[in-house]
Amino acid sequence: MKAIVFYNVGDIRFEPNWPEPRPLKPDEVRIATDWCGICGTDMEDYKTGAIIPVGKPHPVSGRMAPMVIGHEYSGRVMELGSEVKGLKIGQRVAIECLRVCGHCFWCKRGEYAACLNQVSIGQVDDGGMADCFNVPAMNCIPIPDSLPADAAALAEPLAVMVRGVQKGRVQVGDIVTIIGAGAIGLCGIAAARLAGASQVIALTHGGNRAEAARQMGASTVLDTREDYWKEAFYDLTHGLGSDVVIEACANLAGMREAVELTRRQGRCVFSSVINADVSLNAFDIMFKEKEIIGTDAHQADREFLWAVQFLADGRIDVKPIITSRIYIADAVEMGFNRLLTDRSQIKILVTPHKDLVK
Repeated sequence: MKAIVFYNVGDIRFEPNWPEPRPLKPDEVRIATDWCGICGTDMEDYKTGAIIPVGKPHPVSGRMAPMVIGHEYSGRVMELGSEVKGLKIGQRVAIECLRVCGHCFWCKRGEYAACLNQVSIGQVDDGGMADCFNVPAMNCIPIPDSLPADAAALAEPLAVMVRGVQKGRVQVGDIVTIIGAGAIGLCGIAAARLAGASQVIALTHGGNRAEAARQMGASTVLDTREDYWKEAFYDLTHGLGSDVVIEACANLAGMREAVELTRRQGRCVFSSVINADVSLNAFDIMFKEKEIIGTDAHQADREFLWAVQFLADGRIDVKPIITSRIYIADAVEMGFNRLLTDRSQIKILVTPHKDLVK
């Protein structure tokens, strides 16, 4: 089959004859991929190494590079495991990427996103940037014919921010600030607006991402390259700072800024995948009673399900986030390599079907 395979940092390849997925387990289905997004964490793996195991197998999945990449996907059911019920061949689905154990402390509490033995399909096991891949049947959320498959592939990043907004306890009337206007930040704008924020302030570096932020529902977009932006921010927040700040910029300076911009007794949510120490002013956090909250992942029966529902009924439109749709054979050069330098690109979607590329 055709696949995009991660070998090592700086080494991702299109493989036209990659082996088919292993045989299905009884509770799994095989998915024929429609679309798979290139995620920011995929790019971190490509640039510096972040999640995909290299040289040492993952302790749960037993897998390491070379591995098929991709964990933001939509597709159709093409094969059912022997114990699968409730799905049928040909059914269109969006797919939660986390495979969970079901028996650890957190799974027994129903907190599957915190599973101690979780496996991200596309990061520590073969993923969806290929003709087909295997997932647990419980991870598949059927989608209506009215929801395009490319939009359904963005259910995963949207679910990240549906959870992030929940973790930040955004309430009706809150002022919410989103730092960063990549796919996650843009999804955060939409999720905060849907949660009832009275203002959503987007901090960006201008360009087409600023326009995308407006289209996703930001009430104000501030260009942090301009000298005036911080004064404007405090004018908008009555000199107090933001009730909730969601960091989605993937850099340490932005994380420090996120805490600074959080008001007294406000909440600051970190969502970026950065394996590094962040220096923060402890007095500022203590004296102003700020909360620092981490958010990671999502789960099929909550945030992912809700994200699909928001996309399906039109409450959230992700079209402004999708900047390119490309054929799988072009994914390395026109996808991964392009994202290294082209800031006009936000979400690039990859398909193994030439007829889907317009």
